[in-house]
Amino acid sequence: MRWHGVTEFRTAAATAGAVLGIACGVLLVSGCATPHSTGGPAVYRRGARLTHATSDESLWVFDAGWHTGLVLSRAEMGPSLAGVLRRSPKARYFVWGWGNRQYYMAARPTSAMGLAALFPSRSVVLVQACRHKPPLCFSPGIHLRVLTVSRGGISRLDDYLAHSLQKGAHGNLQPMAPGPYPHSEFFASGLSYDAFHTCNTWTAEALQAAGLPVFSGGVVFAGQVWHQL
Repeated sequence: MRWHGVTEFRTAAATAGAVLGIACGVLLVSGCATPHSTGGPAVYRRGARLTHATSDESLWVFDAGWHTGLVLSRAEMGPSLAGVLRRSPKARYFVWGWGNRQYYMAARPTSAMGLAALFPSRSVVLVQACRHKPPLCFSPGIHLRVLTVSRGGISRLDDYLAHSLQKGAHGNLQPMAPGPYPHSEFFASGLSYDAFHTCNTWTAEALQAAGLPVFSGGVVFAGQVWHQL
């Protein structure tokens, strides 16, 4: 009876651990679809070691709690992103996010979608155009930081974003659907999403591509990106 009890305890503990892991995974996926729409002044926190950059060498990073992404000005987006620029000719800034395609695009995402997203799956890029400065492009409560990036770093970042966008046979973008926010749109991405390569991994890889001292290995959660900043 004693060993039977231990076996039952271990089985229950393993089951509880699996359920907790699944729940955390679903929360993580749902975080990569966190709303970050235009709505009012954001909570703008500039780190002590970070300085304001010139308009053509600044990169903004936003943290929506579980989800992180980037903001670039029109001047920072070069020829590799011309297709995005043409779709919003009056925008001054562009908010970039990446996530699981089915979950991110769903009007009412389900837990089943969240579970499916834990395994290698298709992804999508959400781009939102904004005519205002970044602190006015987000709802209250979204944290922002601005980083100084070299011109070469911005160019490499543009290439990374372009690589995230899936192209058609003639090199054209593949729009999927209007986004959930004003002046936003989903574009197909050829990158794979899973529990170990999330929206926050994508952000960290983008910052690394820009030449910033950020490591993307093992990054899954938003806090892992934010703490490195």
